[in-house]
Amino acid sequence: MSSTILLKSVDIHIPGYRILRPVGEGGMASVFLAVQESLDREVALKVMAPALAANAEFTDRFLKEGRITAKLAHPNLVTVFDIGSHGTVYYLAAEYIPGGTLKEKVDAGLLVGDALDVVCDVARGLQFAHNMGFVHRDVKPGNVLFKADGTAVLADFGIAKAMDAKSGATMAGASIGTPDYMSPEQARAEHVDGRSDLYSLGVMFYEMLTGEPPYRASDPFTVALMHVTQPVPILPAEHAWLQPLLDGMMAKVADNRFPTGDAFVAAVEQLLAAAPEAQALKTAAPAKKRPMRRTGSTTTRTSKVEGSSSTLPKWLLPAGAAVAVGIATLLLVMFLLRPVPEPVDVPTTPPPIDLTQLPPEAVVPSPVDLSDVESLLVQADANRDYGINKEPGRKLIYPPGDSAVDLYRKVIDIEPG
Repeated sequence: MSSTILLKSVDIHIPGYRILRPVGEGGMASVFLAVQESLDREVALKVMAPALAANAEFTDRFLKEGRITAKLAHPNLVTVFDIGSHGTVYYLAAEYIPGGTLKEKVDAGLLVGDALDVVCDVARGLQFAHNMGFVHRDVKPGNVLFKADGTAVLADFGIAKAMDAKSGATMAGASIGTPDYMSPEQARAEHVDGRSDLYSLGVMFYEMLTGEPPYRASDPFTVALMHVTQPVPILPAEHAWLQPLLDGMMAKVADNRFPTGDAFVAAVEQLLAAAPEAQALKTAAPAKKRPMRRTGSTTTRTSKVEGSSSTLPKWLLPAGAAVAVGIATLLLVMFLLRPVPEPVDVPTTPPPIDLTQLPPEAVVPSPVDLSDVESLLVQADANRDYGINKEPGRKLIYPPGDSAVDLYRKVIDIEPG
């Protein structure tokens, strides 16, 4: 049995689906909660607006979304079950995700832990899509949905395209996407890759923390121009400790951003292991044990902080003892303020390499004599400068064992005075 529903004064009849109620409506399509009768399961049925069905460009774009999304099976990406047409009606049946959109949660206000949960979930989904060769090009709060357990899921690959495509635009030379979240290269209608999605994710992260997008203007063109010309926004003082993450996502030049979603998640983990503000997130309320939740190929146990609307991921649990974190942070502040020492010749060891004179790609971990404090300090200071001036966060707080923080810790272990 199938059902008929009025959509913009047109009868919609799709065999095999029983439409229960409307869920939402956009410029290109409307979404309904429906039952796929062959499997007796609820689905989100996306139906293209009938007025657009006569336009081959729009129908191709609509069908393309289904074909792309069907290839992207990941816990943080929406799952597509079916796509097709009946007469002049084009439809797409996808996983029904009941938890609402991120836009609704932003309007209601988000805790920092919730914002970090969401941004990491979406980064993982983007990593998978990028690995499969697709860039989303429209990452925004309205396209992030929530499963019943609080997992964030990225939806709407309607304007996604293969990353090896040469053109930056697909419709009459215009840039595609939402101006409030558009990367500089996307606003210029240039070729984009996965780092463009990370820029949009950074804009979304800023909005989750502050309640509004970073650039505001009376018309979309001016907003897009601001993404090209305006500096990376500065977070309010209470969120300043998260600024390196924002800088690494919203750098105006793509080469200065986190290269991948995985690199961003790793930076979050490192920051939360070292920042005293992260300790406040962990101790704000007793953690409650929750069921195991599968993320990608890794099964993790999550906990929920009282007053938070979503689960806190695994990296908040083993972040380290409060005393160790406090000491590490104090050391970092002390050494950030000291001048870079000159290398000291030690008769029994070769002189240290001046890493500050090497290009960034040549600065790689090298064996050091742990008894040589000066060598450790030279390498730590070089990593510090690289993490501040070249690639925000990298070499400063990660990777483990070769970050400025870890090297300073070794210095204190060797010479506590």
